[in-house]
Amino acid sequence: MAAPTLRGGLPLFSFKGIKVLVHWTFVLLPAWIIGSGLMEGRAVEQLLAEVGLVLIVFLCVVLHEFGHALTARRFGIRTRDITLLPIGGVASLERMPEEPRQEFWITIAGPLVNLVIAALALVVIAATGLSLFFSDVLLGATTWTSVLSFVFVANVSLFLFNLVPAFPMDGGRILRSLLSMRLPRDRATRIASMVGRVFAVAFIGYGVFFGQPFLALIGVFVYFAAGAEARNVEQQTRLRGITVGQVMRTRFWAMPQDTTVQGAVDELLRGGDHTVVVLQGGLPLGVLLREDLMNAVQAGTTTVPLASLPIRAVPAVQPGDSAHTSIQLLRTEGHALLPVISAGALVGVLEAENLAEFLQLLKAGGQRSA
Repeated sequence: MAAPTLRGGLPLFSFKGIKVLVHWTFVLLPAWIIGSGLMEGRAVEQLLAEVGLVLIVFLCVVLHEFGHALTARRFGIRTRDITLLPIGGVASLERMPEEPRQEFWITIAGPLVNLVIAALALVVIAATGLSLFFSDVLLGATTWTSVLSFVFVANVSLFLFNLVPAFPMDGGRILRSLLSMRLPRDRATRIASMVGRVFAVAFIGYGVFFGQPFLALIGVFVYFAAGAEARNVEQQTRLRGITVGQVMRTRFWAMPQDTTVQGAVDELLRGGDHTVVVLQGGLPLGVLLREDLMNAVQAGTTTVPLASLPIRAVPAVQPGDSAHTSIQLLRTEGHALLPVISAGALVGVLEAENLAEFLQLLKAGGQRSA
């Protein structure tokens, strides 16, 4: 959650304005099941049935992620999309709330969805005979109740696995939210991150030694994501009270929309930045990257105005806005920079690189001012 939108996602459907995407790497999972099964000499029908069961699990994962997303909506937090990966699903929330109780309910909502699905499956199984359920689970029966039994066991497993306190998995975020009710958020995050990395190493070790490659992949993801989350919260703490105006760059590259591509390229050769802000009436129309200009040159369209190129729209911020909130917007939506507007004029740009330099100066100087 609260992650940037993953590239390489193919759209499946949309619900409540939330797109569901499947990452191209997802095909590795059924390919691995079928490939390894064929090498072991199993029947194709059996392998297709296994793939079908895996797809059922991922349907439950989608519902799990919608549990997060729809609960976040109740707290005014938008979800850009949900992406399916071979190791699970990722709901890209625009932000994770700092209020511990909100984080707790948003996080616990996902596992609770799996618990509800398991309970519904158990109710249907009970209506058709519990003896069939136990024979399916313990004896591997092949009746139609096998699917319901599988759904029950799979969702109980998802519920329990997601409660493992391996930050930033659900269990780790629940741990962080509970700790944050008693401790400062940055300290709670450090503790949860440390616990998460311990579990990550355990996942990797178990996955490697017992032939569970996807568990090992989850461990790798958890290990690095825990560190990234801890650094993000540390940055947030250091930027508390810091505004965009203190960290923005006031020397930037901006050109009117009627400037030709050749004019922009000439400016680039004279020392222009990697990104040019295209202006319309003195205000930002969008941005063009250096690669956009190079593509136009290769296409032989050097005499056309910049307005004819595929300008990338970017949101504007103001000097008084929170630096941390603005940089999160920049990173999660994948923008090269954000224009800074004051009194109807472009006064600067906010970039991740400039913010990193600002933080280095803060650390070196031991102070919280520019």
